[in-house]
Amino acid sequence: MIAESNRQRWSWFLLASLAALLFLPGLGNHGLWNPDEPRYAEVAREMLLTGDWSVPHVNGRLYAQKPPLHFWLIAAVGAMRGGVDEVAARLPTALAAIGTILLIFALGRRLFGERAAWYATAVFATGLKILRQGRFAQIDMLLVFLVTLAVWFWVRAEQLHERGDSRPHHLLFFLAAGLATLAKGPVGLLPPLLSILAFAALTRDRSILRRLRMGRGLLIWLAVVALWLLPATLSAGGEYLQQMVVKQNLTRYANPWHHQKPWYYYLTVIPGDFFPWSLLLPGAWIAARRELAGPRRRWWLFTLAWIVVTIVFFSLSPAKRTVYVLTMYPAMALAVGVGLDCWIEGWPRYRRWLLIPLALIALLATAGCIALPKLAAHQEATALLSPRLVPLAMATVATIGLGAAIGLLLALRGRPAHIATALAAAMATAGLAIALLLQPLLDPVKSARPLAMELLQRIGPDDRYATYPRLDANFVFYTQRFAVELHGEEELYRFASSPQRVWLLVERDNLVKLKKPLGLIEVARDIDLTEGYVLLTQPPAPSPPPNEGQDDAGAMNRAPTDRGTGVRGRP
Repeated sequence: MIAESNRQRWSWFLLASLAALLFLPGLGNHGLWNPDEPRYAEVAREMLLTGDWSVPHVNGRLYAQKPPLHFWLIAAVGAMRGGVDEVAARLPTALAAIGTILLIFALGRRLFGERAAWYATAVFATGLKILRQGRFAQIDMLLVFLVTLAVWFWVRAEQLHERGDSRPHHLLFFLAAGLATLAKGPVGLLPPLLSILAFAALTRDRSILRRLRMGRGLLIWLAVVALWLLPATLSAGGEYLQQMVVKQNLTRYANPWHHQKPWYYYLTVIPGDFFPWSLLLPGAWIAARRELAGPRRRWWLFTLAWIVVTIVFFSLSPAKRTVYVLTMYPAMALAVGVGLDCWIEGWPRYRRWLLIPLALIALLATAGCIALPKLAAHQEATALLSPRLVPLAMATVATIGLGAAIGLLLALRGRPAHIATALAAAMATAGLAIALLLQPLLDPVKSARPLAMELLQRIGPDDRYATYPRLDANFVFYTQRFAVELHGEEELYRFASSPQRVWLLVERDNLVKLKKPLGLIEVARDIDLTEGYVLLTQPPAPSPPPNEGQDDAGAMNRAPTDRGTGVRGRP
């Protein structure tokens, strides 16, 4: 018994260490990337600056697009670090990814056994989308963690009930769903709750609904949300409530104003986001459907309900983004994990369902290595970046292909238990290479930090600056100075003609679309050739006429005055 307990503790320690090694290194080695990272970091910075944690702000104005839990966590880390920086902005996300991995392991052990649990955690941690989202300062990984926590509470309550424990543990599901709602709205409650209801209908078990005590549970959920929403409404007014509840949730779901995609959108993007495990998902489904029986089959049906309900729920809305369905990735990982376990139990009956995907992954990686130099040659920005970028990218892709090739060799030699390990190790290595080596090289075209530092060095204490055509939180965050917000070309021209010294950051594409010159000169620009910014300011005042007898060299050293109507010159 003691030996078993020690083994379990060692398993948890090993898993937590591997997860930390995968998601913690290099969190601050590149700047914040648009669109979400700098905005969320700036919200947290302003929380610390003003001391107002109830209502988020950006650029000193009310920010009514997201609930505050994620911002609270960033601000809390920032307070401990002496200010919000890249590490403070991303650390809550990385910790949420690590926490989700531990929850998937706990769920997998209870539902399908320890070997399936290890496979499931490896699948989740090394999927392409999770490797990225687990390191970026976006809300979605925190939402995934809290939704998975809610499911864990419900599963645990169901199992305790099977042992005769009638205490209302199911209500903890609604507590965690309330926290998930504080992270990103009602999507923290509805998809997991509807998944449970679908599972009850699928298994024809009405007792699930009775044990859920939905009336009492929804009151708990509402109380958690109200603890923040009521004080925030009293502070910011009824318009804030209307924005948060109606526009950002009901309207955004039913009649959105952006991110509109066709109904089948998720079916086209999930295979790439869940790569390489998406190629193993069909075979895992077949093996699990044939091999699972009893409680393991019952809980496998729940993972399917979790996946299908999440896809259907978000597909019904015209607005679609790949991160919206991220909360079902733990279920997909569990489904693949138990499928791999079934493959091993039924080996070699399902060998082709492993051989074909592994061969396909190796071929795709080979094709990627061949195509990368040709694709890079057609991108103008590549020539402005480090010459190490393409070779490192090729080596990263080759690592994935090598992992698939090793897995293929293991399958041919009849050692299926190590196939997933080889592929997961290759994906983890590739993920770390991207985070530690490739992303810093892409920083010049992905982050506004260099241009913001250029502005900060030049701008005077009483000067004003603006971004056009919209507020860009990147510059607000890195300069730690509020920007003038411009609404339309008329305000832009008034700002440019100000008698006071002003600075303007304008996107290249919008600069060439202006009807008439701004009368400003270019000071600097970033190297992003598509969505990059140009920094402009007023031309220097004309020099006085030269004194009689001044030599030509003195005239050449005068500041130029013939650039006042253009934007191509540099002072």
